[in-house]
Order: sequence, then structure tokens, then C-alpha cells
Amino acid sequence: MGQALEPLFTADDAGRVTSWTETAAQLFDRPADAVLGNHVAAAVRGADAALRVVLRSDAEGGGWEVFPADGTCGDVEGPLVRALFSVSQLGLLVLDRELRLIRVSAAAGSMHGSTPEELLGRPLDEVYRLQDPLGDLAAARSVLETGTSVFSRLVTVLSVGGYRQYYSVSAFRLRRADGEVIGLAMTLLDVTRRERDAERTATVSRVREHVGRSLQMMDTCQDLADALSPGFADLVVVSLIDQVAGGDYPPLHPVDTERLLLRRAALRSTGAPDPDLGVGGLEAVRSESSFVRALLEPRPVLLRSGREGRLSDVPAREKSLRAAGAHSMIVASLAVRGRVLGLVRMYRCAGSERYTLPDLRAVESAVAHAALCLDNARRATHDRALASTVHRRLLPSPPGARLGIDTAYVALSPTADTGTWFDVIPLSGARCGLVVGEVSGAGLPGLAAMGHVRTALRALAGLELQPDELLARLSDTLTQLAQEWTGVAGSRDLLLTAGCVYALYDPIARTCTVACAGQPAPRLIGPDGRVERIDAPVGPRLGAPDSEPFAMATSSVGDGATLILAGEELDPALSTEVVERLLAVYSTAQELADGMFTRLAADPRHRGTALIARTRALPTDRTSVWDLPSEDRAASDARRLTRQWLSDRPGPPSADALDSAELLVSELVTNAVRYGTPPVTLRLILDRSLTIEVSDSGATTPNLRHARVTDEGGRGLFIVSRLTEKWGTRQSSTGKTIWAEQSWPEE
Repeated sequence: MGQALEPLFTADDAGRVTSWTETAAQLFDRPADAVLGNHVAAAVRGADAALRVVLRSDAEGGGWEVFPADGTCGDVEGPLVRALFSVSQLGLLVLDRELRLIRVSAAAGSMHGSTPEELLGRPLDEVYRLQDPLGDLAAARSVLETGTSVFSRLVTVLSVGGYRQYYSVSAFRLRRADGEVIGLAMTLLDVTRRERDAERTATVSRVREHVGRSLQMMDTCQDLADALSPGFADLVVVSLIDQVAGGDYPPLHPVDTERLLLRRAALRSTGAPDPDLGVGGLEAVRSESSFVRALLEPRPVLLRSGREGRLSDVPAREKSLRAAGAHSMIVASLAVRGRVLGLVRMYRCAGSERYTLPDLRAVESAVAHAALCLDNARRATHDRALASTVHRRLLPSPPGARLGIDTAYVALSPTADTGTWFDVIPLSGARCGLVVGEVSGAGLPGLAAMGHVRTALRALAGLELQPDELLARLSDTLTQLAQEWTGVAGSRDLLLTAGCVYALYDPIARTCTVACAGQPAPRLIGPDGRVERIDAPVGPRLGAPDSEPFAMATSSVGDGATLILAGEELDPALSTEVVERLLAVYSTAQELADGMFTRLAADPRHRGTALIARTRALPTDRTSVWDLPSEDRAASDARRLTRQWLSDRPGPPSADALDSAELLVSELVTNAVRYGTPPVTLRLILDRSLTIEVSDSGATTPNLRHARVTDEGGRGLFIVSRLTEKWGTRQSSTGKTIWAEQSWPEE
């Protein structure tokens, strides 16, 4: 028995060199690192040596072993080439310089579905329907011209049925011994399964990348449809359970499919959309057995049309799907945490491969992510609805007409996502505070902050503070509130600052005093229609680290003027042109607000809140002022003037109302004469209530105290507090004013 010889080199079934001995390196003058992995024909080309090729059995791993031919001469390449073209599973093509096939291996013919003889003599782009014929043919010609080989180029070929086949193609230039180029050699490796798996992986990655970027339910559904089509499906329909689409909690699994309704939330099609599949339509789950299966089974459902199979139980829908060329469908439920949110349907039509079982695993992974994102959007929608309800509760009632001013508001911002607010605060002396503000942050923490800020502002306004001082104190309050909220759940990342513009309007003095904190100053439109902005400096936001003091400005406001206080977001939209056009059409504040809303709401970029106030002339019989002597008789003079002025009005009041008014005037005037500084002034203002104001030039503020039984005096302000709805004092540059409001019967 002869001694077994070591092969010079070995090759696998694809004809690639797998081992290369030192003997082979000397015989063929090529080192191992230059030939390993290359084709045998290239490794031995040009060598003048006789070789013997031995096919290894499957038990030995398959492939070939190449031995020396013991000194006999012959064609080395012949046995190898014959084996490659007849035995190898690697597709081999030989093309001439015109890219016509002149030799085809058995494996290449099998991949094409033809015998090698049927393909000979035909151009490459005629034999294979290349998806990118220009690029693929250009690459082949480049190899012919330059001699630079191409390795593992991915080439897509369309089959007779329109399905895509993927091949990894390598190309080498062929030359004779004298250097003449005779054509190309190509190897084909079918990588369709690999590419299909890559497409499924890419689909799942695309869903994970694009779905979940929005917390709007409908946007999330549309993102899912867009991620699946085109690429994985030709038609995608995403439907939500009707109660979920309406904002309710999703039902628990298993669901009652007999009464369940689906509302279409998103649609994506590579062709013309079916009009019967419009977004918003309702479908009964029980009408489709595939819907029922998908909602009850843990995995997606695959259906294929054919002689007996169908995609829909509804005849009209089945007819429509067949007309669109749909041949396979996957239905998957959108479920998370034991609750069912809806369904997603994916169709493939003519020209696309049928869905297969591996596609179900990709769908299962994709819809699991989509369902989680959709549930997050549902929870956010619920939170927005709750925040919107809280916001509406925190806002004041719609403002109405007051003495000398008429107000209305415009709200274009989504109230669930922002802490904007407005306010009209009635103050003493027929004055009112006009406020527009915005708190940083969204959701419930921002709205809670808004409620705190609004409450604090109203309390500070009741202290009769000037606008600049009011904003300074409000900023300190907000800073303290932010410190208290540090670390509280839900507010850890909340930067608690606020923008606010506060305008104090006095209809009797016809002035408007304004201070701004991070918000633009109000616009003032005179009776002549000229639009200008009140020259009030814009200070830092409330609660901001900037300690710059607030400033205020006072402007004269004539009768028939219009004030527009707008937040930072909405103010740019209220250009002079827009305001002038609206004022040319509308007269009252409410009409102006409605017109502004109609004009601006159509553009989603317009967000924010605006407060509109229109001034009007005070009735001459609504207010009166008298200068009183600084003597004891001042109280009796005041009582006489008060009774006469109130009695001269149409529909005189009751005797009790007159007596109470006289008593209040007497006590306030007496207090001013005894403890104040001349001059003393009495002013009466009659609106919804009777306001009595007594002013003097002293700075001392009286205090309410409870007199003892034995005290002869000290009960004046106590009587005032008992007879009035409210009373107070306010300071001015010339002294102080004590005021009291008494309810007054309507005429």
C-alpha cells in the first residue's frame, strides 16, 4: 500500500483555495497569502505543471485536493474548470467582450431556471432582468477595460413573477497567454435569504427609530404606517379600538370581539388608496375572522389569497383587494401590558413577494415596540386632557364690561400643554388690573405653578401696589416657590419662571400704568386708529436669577381707545396691519377677539393668549368729587352732599341704603379730619356697587381695632368693615385714600 501524498493545495466546492503548501508556493511562484480565498483558476494560471485533482467525499468536508501528476504533462486547468462548471454549487459565467454568455455552469443555469445551453450566446442583460442595468453593466465593462476585479457586488435580479433575487457577484478579466483580453469570468452566489433577513431587520430598526417620537396618538399611528410602507408592505392600515381613539382606557385581553369597533387611524399605500379605507372610518371586528384571530391569538396572523384562500370575509372588500393585486396579508394586534389598543394590517400586492413565516417574527417585534409607544401616547393624551381640565378650572370666568372698559380674550395656545393665563382684576376706584402671563413648563406641574402665580398676583393686586412693585414681589414669591418645589416628584426638571405683563387702568384719570416681566408691552390703539406700543421697559422673567429692577410707564388713554396685551408667542402675529384691519371691521372687545381668533387660528404657528380692552366714556352721573373743609363740620357736609347726589339719580335708593351710605361717609371723613392732613377730598363712584373714597395728604394708614366697652371712640373703621363688602387703603404720591364699597340695589 503506497504512502499517501500531501496535496499541493485544497479548494472548496466554490473553487476557492482553502490551503496552500510551501511546495505549491515554490511550484507556482505565488505565496500563500496571495492565493488563499481566491479562485483556483487564478491561482494556477500560467503555470507549466501537471496536476491531479481528487474530489473529496462529503464525509471529508467536500471540495478538492490537488496533487502533482508524477511528471506527466497536460492541461492543469482542464480538470479544475470541468469540475467548477459541472459540480460546484457556485454559479459560474464566462462572457465575451460583448458581454454575451459563452459558457454557463450547471449551478448558474439552475439558479436561472434554465439549462446552460438555453443561455449561451445571449447578452447578460437579456438573460437577467437587472434592477439596475446601467450600473451593473457599467461595472462589468469597467472590469474589461481596467482589469480591476470586482468582489461581492450585490446585484438585484427581477424574476419572471417580478420577485427580487439577490446575488453576490464577483468578476475577473480573462486574458490569453499573449495578453489578449477575451472576456470576463463571473461567479454568482445566491444571497436572497440573507438579504431578506436584512430587510426584515431594517424594517424593525426603522419602526424603532421613527415610531415613538411623538406623544400624539394619531401621529404615532401614521409613523408606524410610514415605517412599514414602502419597504415591507404595499398597503398598511392602522386601526385603534374606538374607545381608545376617543381617549378612554383600552380593554383588557381577551376582548369581547362581538361588540368591539375599530376606527382607522392611519393609512399608507404605495399605490392609489382605496376610498373605502379612509382614515376615521369604523369597522366591526366580528365582520372579519382575521381580526378576531389577531385579537385573540398571541402572534400575528398570515393570510394568502389563492384558489381557496381569501384576505377578507366581506365580499366588497375582498373584491377591492383583488383588484389592487393584494395576494398576502399579515394582521397583528397592538397590545401592551395586557390591554389591547388596536390592529395593524399589512398587504403585499402584485410585484412583491408573498409574506412568509419569517416575516411574522419581524412583525411581532415591530408591533411590540409600536404598541408600547402608542400606549405612552395614550397616557400622555390622558394627562393632557386632565391638565386641560385643570387649566380651565384655574382660569377666570370670561371678563365682561366694567365701568369705563370692556374686555375680552383670545386663547390660541393648546391649553393642555401650556401654563398661559389672563386675568381682569377689579380694584378700588373703578380701576382694574389687566394681566396676561405664561409659566414655564408643561403638563400638571406647569399648571400647578400657574395657579400659584395667578393666586399670588391677585392677592398682591388687592394690596393696591403699583405695577413695578407688584412684579418685584411676585418674582420673590416665585423664587421661594421654586425652592420649595426642588426635588418634588414631577417638578425636579421644572425651571419655574414666568412671563407677565400687568397693566393698571384708571377710567377716571384715563391712564394706564404698565410693567413687563419677560413679555412685550401692550399695544395702544387710539380713537384715531393709530397703533403704538406703550413705552414700558421689558424686565426679566419672574423668578429668573437676573435681579434687575422692574420699571413702569404711564400712558394717557382716551375714550374709545383699545389696549391689546399679548403673550410673547402671540405678539408677533399681531402686526400693525392685522390690528388695523380688525379695528376697521369690529367695534366691541368681544367682536374684536372673535375676529382675531378667526384670522389667526388657521395657522398652527400662532399660539398664545391675548387680552383685549376697549375704553369708553364714563357716564357723567356715575362719579362725583368734592373738596371738604378740614373742620368738624366736614362730616355733616359730606353726609348732605352724599344724600343729595344719590337721591337725585333716577330711581332713588331705599332709605336703608341712603342711611348706610351717609354713615360710611361720616365715619371716613371724620377719620380723615381728625388723623389726616389737609386737604380732604370725597369721591363717590357708582357702578355695580357704591364706592366711597376719602383722600388726604397724610401718609399714616389707619388700622382696624376692636374698641372696649368703656371706650368712647375707636369704632369708626369697625363700623365701616361691618357695613361694606370690602374696604382698604392705597397710597399715592400725594397722600393716601381710604375707600369702602357698599352693595347698591340695581335700578
